[in-house]
Amino acid sequence: MLPVSNRTFIRVCNYLGVVPMAILALLMWLVNNQAAHGFVAMALTTLAGLLIAFTGGVHWGIALRLGDRAPQFHLIWGAITAFGGWFGMLMMPGAGMPFLAIMFVASYIADHRSWPKVGLEEWLSLRFRTTVIAVVSCLIGAAGIMSL
Repeated sequence: MLPVSNRTFIRVCNYLGVVPMAILALLMWLVNNQAAHGFVAMALTTLAGLLIAFTGGVHWGIALRLGDRAPQFHLIWGAITAFGGWFGMLMMPGAGMPFLAIMFVASYIADHRSWPKVGLEEWLSLRFRTTVIAVVSCLIGAAGIMSL
């Protein structure tokens, strides 16, 4: 079991990952300059893709920790999320953000099903909250594309 200080640090790092997404989603509605608006859209899409890829990295970490006992699912899902995040970043932001929102939901579902089997169920409530922030940010950002 992790010490309280490590648990707090993990929670803070999780929120520090998604708070910029919420700020960028808000900026999609506040920025009026077309060039700056495009930059904010790319920043939000890129951050979302990066965070999706990171969720897959967690599965690789699980697989490496379990060694020979690791279900192949963790390695496969880790690769799917990495390529999904990359693909979402390559898309135009108006399409990439909704795609990445779907990837966040799919990733949460995979975590919800697999984490209890490896003793990580205590982190699912944090994972749920950060997923909601990420999904809402992607969808608000996508809607903000039309605001200019």
